[in-house]
Amino acid sequence: MNMIPRTFLPICGLLASLSPLWAGAAQTRLEMAELIRLLVAQGYHDIREVELNADRFEVDTLDKEQHRVHLVVDAHSGKLLSQERE
Repeated sequence: MNMIPRTFLPICGLLASLSPLWAGAAQTRLEMAELIRLLVAQGYHDIREVELNADRFEVDTLDKEQHRVHLVVDAHSGKLLSQERE
């Protein structure tokens, strides 16, 4: 006697086929070198401190006009979330 309902196996197959999509949904965090390359490409330099807090990098650096700035950068996308002059 088969105890597994007929719908169970197709559901398992569907879930197995979707698992690579779920794995891709988990974002990876930027490496430090990637973060620095992104910031330098945007004109920031003399990066003094980088701190990772949750999903954000907090960076103390100089901008193009030589002003000290505090940046908050998304740790996954590299998007600049905020910039504050010190």
